[in-house]
Amino acid sequence: MNVERVRRLLRMLTLLRSGRAFGADNLATALDVSRRTVFRDLKLLENAGVPYKFEHNAGQYRIETALSLPPTHLSMDEALALLLATRVMMTSSAHPMYRAVSDAALKIESGLPGTVLEHCGAWLEGIDTLPEPMTSVEPVADLFADLQAALARRERIHIVYDSVYDGGEIRLFVDPMRLIFATRGWYLIAWSHRHDAYRTFKVDRIVSMGYTGDVFDPRPDFSSESYFGKAWRMIPDGTLYDVRLRFDPEVAASVEEILWHATQRTSRDDRNRLIFEAEVDGLKEIAPWVLGYGEHVEVLGPVELRDLIRQKAERIVENARMTQEESRA
Repeated sequence: MNVERVRRLLRMLTLLRSGRAFGADNLATALDVSRRTVFRDLKLLENAGVPYKFEHNAGQYRIETALSLPPTHLSMDEALALLLATRVMMTSSAHPMYRAVSDAALKIESGLPGTVLEHCGAWLEGIDTLPEPMTSVEPVADLFADLQAALARRERIHIVYDSVYDGGEIRLFVDPMRLIFATRGWYLIAWSHRHDAYRTFKVDRIVSMGYTGDVFDPRPDFSSESYFGKAWRMIPDGTLYDVRLRFDPEVAASVEEILWHATQRTSRDDRNRLIFEAEVDGLKEIAPWVLGYGEHVEVLGPVELRDLIRQKAERIVENARMTQEESRA
């Protein structure tokens, strides 16, 4: 839901809770929108369970005090934080329960005093977000709910998975351990009986799943921290590397301001270049990150990472050369 619609819904709630009765035309005038938009917004309130009613004889809408939610006693800051989290920062593409969260927030908002709604609406006007590109979870929202149910019951499931590694669909029984959001998408970490090991499955690549009715005992030694270990992001390969990078002053500040890895250490040399150090399990994930800084970074170690970066850079140059030749042909 975009911020403009959020502000309009807040204003509509304020109007409907004011004690005055509004018809569709009055609401359209007050909100400076068309009647069609008013009906669309009223439908959103209805779907969210906000208790407004339409008085047919008078042709007017209102929210009855007796039908409103109990007072929540939220402070201005608490109400603003709630609206900021649910209306601005949360996106439908990232959160599979976005619709339920949005509806719950609307119900809470319908019980807030009009002065609080007006205050929050004014403050939200100066805030917006530019979300990172990510895999949309809207198409798999139902699957996500089924996975949550299996996790809660500790129930073994059967999944059909479109595996990039295996080059097609595979069928396997897994014990679900965690749902985790990382690297712009949702993943299921589960014990795979086919592999006799923990595996990571991208949720949107799960073609189908079914419950087995079999309950498993969770392994007490499992944790997300131990599973990912010192991987740069999500894929450890069992080999630790002492990574040392040197960044030019132009990008040094933007690199050191962020905690990229739990083991990272940073310092500046006498030319104000940033020395970045970290102990990383595997190099496949960190290599694209290093390449993203182009000519502004040098790999001081290990030699394996330096060779990997060189190979990738050479491939980029070769691809550019081939493209240029094709364009001339």
